[in-house]
Amino acid sequence: MLIVGSLFALLCGVANSAAAAIEKRESVRAPGGAGLRLLAQLVRRVWWLVAMGLSVVGWVSEAAALALAPVSVVATLRSTGRAGLVLIGHQWLGERFTKRELAGVIMLPIGGILVALSAGGNGPPERPLSNAVELEIAAAIVVLTLLLRLSRRGVVAGAAVGVLYAATGIYTKEIGDRVAREAWGAVPGLAATPGPWIMVAMSVWAISVTQRAFRRANAASVSAASTTVSGLGLIFLSALVYERRLAPLDLAVPFGIGLLLSVVGAGLLAVGSVDRDHTRPPPATAS
Repeated sequence: MLIVGSLFALLCGVANSAAAAIEKRESVRAPGGAGLRLLAQLVRRVWWLVAMGLSVVGWVSEAAALALAPVSVVATLRSTGRAGLVLIGHQWLGERFTKRELAGVIMLPIGGILVALSAGGNGPPERPLSNAVELEIAAAIVVLTLLLRLSRRGVVAGAAVGVLYAATGIYTKEIGDRVAREAWGAVPGLAATPGPWIMVAMSVWAISVTQRAFRRANAASVSAASTTVSGLGLIFLSALVYERRLAPLDLAVPFGIGLLLSVVGAGLLAVGSVDRDHTRPPPATAS
């Protein structure tokens, strides 16, 4: 089960990375607009719909992975492919990176991987989360996301997306666990709970924020911020709601080092990334 779950987590990472590259290209080519107006334009673009299809593949793979493997394993392996976005962004999207930004893009996933590898294993919970707990998670995530959205920085928007995806990860795990137990008989019960509907709403919100972030900042930087925050958030949130230990005592040191690297990487990314209008090509003389 662990091997199959790990393969699904890898597929999730590859599909989401490919989707991010295509989304970035289509977002910067779309006419002006913001929020739902921008999404209304993007849904008419074939390649953006292809990217959404890849995202669906990523979500289904994530649900399967979370049902078959510990959260820490999934959070680690689904980061696969993010580093390749730097090369794709430079060669295919014409993105430019500062040295601090590149250092942040590298350090963030390294820190996240260390934390994920050091975190305690999370098996399927004995019982599903209550409706009240699902609503409490949603309320806390909405408040935190709105606070992050007070900033107009592209990488901060990426972090806000990561917060949303940390919550959708919990709802995805609930769906995956229930389907694993009840097969298709789980559908009526899931439809009667708030989790799947909250997950859909948060996913649409995250997609909208992502498109705006791609128009301001490099795809690799936005993805590094969102992936690291969602991975760390999923680990901490699952430990909280399922009442599990964050990390075994013998792994506390690498866990702490991973957190430190993540914090330093986030600082470098915040300081080093330079927002610009990505809907316009960079000057030919830029260094």
